Amino acid sequence: MTTVKEVIESLKKYTPDLHVAVALWQEDDVIARAKEREMEITSEQVIAIIDRIDRRQDATLGITWDTIDCYLDDL
Repeated sequence: MTTVKEVIESLKKYTPDLHVAVALWQEDDVIARAKEREMEITSEQVIAIIDRIDRRQDATLGITWDTIDCYLDDL
């Protein structure tokens, strides 16, 4: 699992003025999307989805609402 604390630690090796592009997806995004789709989801399922997205993300496709929808569909 990647946490904000782990991301902050990994960013310490970079120069603070370095320009970057960052997309941050979090548990609240998964919860909100599940609600929009009228799905009930447990905290454990939310964390599992975030973890899978993080481990399997593809730089060509990126992470989108469709990505989250696919993982929700797998439940």
